[in-house]
Amino acid sequence: MKNKINSSEIKNNLVNVNPYVFSTPSVSSKCIRMLVVLIIQIIMLGITKSFSALYVILATTSGAVLGFVLHYIFVRKQWYTVYFSIIQGMLIGMLLPESYPIATAFFLSFFIILISKYLFVNCVTTWVNLISVTVVSAWFIGSRFFPPFIITRDLMALKNPSSYLIQSGVFPVYSFDSVITNFLNNTIFSWLKVTLPEGYISLLCDSHSVIPAFRFNLITIFSTVLFCSDDSFSTFIPSVFIGTYLLLVRLLFPMFAGGAFNTGDVILAMCTSGTLFVTVFIFNWYGTHPTSIVGKFIYAFLSGVFAFFIVGCGTSPIGMVYTVLISNILNLIIRSIEECHYEAVCSVARA
Repeated sequence: MKNKINSSEIKNNLVNVNPYVFSTPSVSSKCIRMLVVLIIQIIMLGITKSFSALYVILATTSGAVLGFVLHYIFVRKQWYTVYFSIIQGMLIGMLLPESYPIATAFFLSFFIILISKYLFVNCVTTWVNLISVTVVSAWFIGSRFFPPFIITRDLMALKNPSSYLIQSGVFPVYSFDSVITNFLNNTIFSWLKVTLPEGYISLLCDSHSVIPAFRFNLITIFSTVLFCSDDSFSTFIPSVFIGTYLLLVRLLFPMFAGGAFNTGDVILAMCTSGTLFVTVFIFNWYGTHPTSIVGKFIYAFLSGVFAFFIVGCGTSPIGMVYTVLISNILNLIIRSIEECHYEAVCSVARA
């Protein structure tokens, strides 16, 4: 008579033919996800008929890919890193004004990506963010194409300068804004005993900035949710960074212009200057941040402080990009300390 074997015994005795699996999505999978969400933003540019912005993005992406291809022809390795070059080119274009000269954007993207391949020949990524380097270079070459700071000293002292900018027409308001705002005020916000002013929904959906990366904050938020849903995006560094920056804006920024404590405009800081976009797509770029938990916290916290002094309460055309470059230098210092600590621990262990 045969012995009965229950299902749990069968399950415990099964041998997995694929013992090595990814605990998180692979780099290629992450790149594909990032391409998908970037393409959604590009589709929105097409829907809003921002064709000048699309031409700039096409130019920078073509330049980055051409730089990669020329390097590959002579070196013949790491073909899969073409994903990085495509994403870098797209991000460069989205951080440039739509009025930026197309030829200049193309050659900047091409030369910086190509030169970096030879400077960091044995690395998939570099310690310095090439996207930020290219955008800052574009700023030095053609700063007149970038929009100016909108916030003045008089506006800094106000409790909600974003409301003034909306009322003055700096940030256009959609026709559907009042319907959604009234619904939220009568349902969710009524419980919290707060009122959402009209115009903030439009600012969140589309700020109408001449820099595409600054426009669709709502899509950027949805992108963050998509990245976090399958652990393809580490939230520790971005959360500490943006939390530090927004907290400082809320508590201290108005005081620099004679305003009151704890009255800073967090919404303006979050929805302008590309704050969300840079935090999600650039600040956490591969190889540009420390590896230890303590190092990551120090890196993110100090970067938030840098952003506070460079970007202020928002509307900066390039402040967040400068913050990324300064953070890259900070990363080098922290990584050096981490390596010294690791060597010291290994020496003690060997002894």
